Order: sequence, then C-alpha cells, then structure tokens
Amino acid sequence: MKKALAIVLACMLALSMLAACGDSDSSTSGQGNAGDSAASVNSPTGNSSDTNSPSGNSSDTNSSGDNAPAADDFDSSRIIALFTREDGSGTRDAFVSITGVGGDMYVEAVVISETNEILTKVEETDFAISYVSVGSLTDRVKALSIDGVAPSDATIIDGSYSLQRPLLVCVNDDSAGNDLVQDFIAFMLSAEGQDISATRWTMVDVSAPAYTSSGMTGTLKVGGSTSVEPLMQRMSEAYRIHNPGVTIEISGGGSGAGISESTSGVIDIGMSSRALRDNEMEELTHYDVALDGVAVIVNPANPITGMTIEQVRAIFTGEVTRWSEVG
Repeated sequence: MKKALAIVLACMLALSMLAACGDSDSSTSGQGNAGDSAASVNSPTGNSSDTNSPSGNSSDTNSSGDNAPAADDFDSSRIIALFTREDGSGTRDAFVSITGVGGDMYVEAVVISETNEILTKVEETDFAISYVSVGSLTDRVKALSIDGVAPSDATIIDGSYSLQRPLLVCVNDDSAGNDLVQDFIAFMLSAEGQDISATRWTMVDVSAPAYTSSGMTGTLKVGGSTSVEPLMQRMSEAYRIHNPGVTIEISGGGSGAGISESTSGVIDIGMSSRALRDNEMEELTHYDVALDGVAVIVNPANPITGMTIEQVRAIFTGEVTRWSEVG
C-alpha cells in the first residue's frame, strides 16, 4: 500500500513539473513575438531589408494614408527617389535651365511624361522628389521654398522666386492671319482671360482690356504643353460662352510637340511652358498668356521645407543621392 501511494505521489509531482515548464515556454514565446512586433513598428518602413530601395517604400504603401511616417521617423539614410519630366517638356526645359542641371540629369531619374503622374508618384513615394508647374500643385504633395522664397503669385510677379517661366501660345504665319485664331488669342489676353490666368497661375497684364464677343464659328486645334493644358481648358470653356459656335480641340504632348506642330501647321495654336528659342521665333509668333513657377515637390512625410538652388542641382545631377546628405 505504502509503495503504491509513493508511486501515485511521484506521478502527480512529475505532472506538476511538466505543467510549470509549459507555462514558462509559453511566456518566453510571447515575449519573443512582442519583440519582433516592436522591431517592425520602430523601423520607418517595417522592413529593414528595403533600406536601399530607391522607391523608398515597402510594399508600395501610400504615404498619404494612415501608415505615413511622422517627420521624426523619416529615415534620411534612404536613397532619394528621383522623378523627372521627359525631353521636350517645357517644365523640364525651364527647370534644368534655371537650376543649372542642363543636360546632366541623373541617369537613375525615372522619366514621367505627365504632370498628374508626377504628382501621384511623389504622393505615393515617401522619399521622392520632383518638380511640377506651380499651377498644378495640390495638397497631395509639398512644395519647397527655394533659397528661402516660397512659390506664390507675389514672389513670381516680383521675381524673388527664381524658378519661374512664361506660359505661352504660338502660331505660324498662316494661323496668325486666321480671324478665329486671333479672336481666341485676343480673349486670352483680355481682362476676362487674364482673370482666368489668375485663378491658379499669375496674370501677365493686370490692366488688360475687356473682351467683346465676336460671334465667331468654326473649329480650332490646340496642342502642346501639359502644364498649359489645364489653363487652356478653362480659357476654351469661357470663350465658348461668348462664342458657342466655336469648337476647340485640345491635346497635350509636351511643349516641344506644340511648337513643332504649330510650325508645321498640324495644329492652329501651340502651347509651350518655356520661352521660344531664337530659331523657333523665326518661324512663330508667340503670346505670353500667364506666368508660372516651377515647384520642387516632395512627399508630405518629408520634414524638409526648403532647399538652395545648389542643393536641387546636386540632387538632380546625382551628386547627392541620400536625404542625409541634404542637411
């Protein structure tokens, strides 16, 4: 009997010890998981293996959403994700000319052919930088001050904001003699047209004369700069209120396309977001319809609020490739 009782007690003791060990292992495992979770939360991307990813994002997380990193968490060691417009873009031409980038655009820069796509790329990429027309800015991105001056109507008019250019239309000799072409241009340069320029851009003539409706009819083909295109859409809509018998067909394609197609007569009016070159002015007559700045833009999560022209040039030529080098 005593021997049987001893065996039962020994079994109960063994079971108790096994239960205790199980609890201890479970507790240790729980702490290990918590540690892994904390490490993920404290990483700006949640994935340390993506540190050198040019896109700056893990799993393409939209930085404007709930998962956007706070400024204090911005990982400045990350590679700068560079987006630029294509050759032939008036915005690119003005940007590289004023900043001194010239033909030395960094080979790693991703080329984008549409303004809206540039905005989307910068919005979705935490470590991105690019440039767009000031008239195209939205709160999806952050515009930087340049040499201590923020882009605005006032700073564009007084010239203190250095990244600025004209928005213009151009016509060849045949179009210059077309009454409908000249009437639409007269509208753009009138008080009514300049008021439209002032809605998102900067007017070129604050004392422009009023427009008198002509009762014109016919069709116009307008093409070129995607930066000028939104302005032209508004001009067209307002003009057609005065002249409902007119149809205006508007297409993009870039400033280079607008200039070449207006020279050849494929379109009636070309749109350009850069000044015409000397050889182009020999073939075309141009009219400045608005002034516009070129805004250097970053993702809203980026704590940087301004740069010098030299810093911008260094980034877009590839001399500076990480945010930590910007200062």
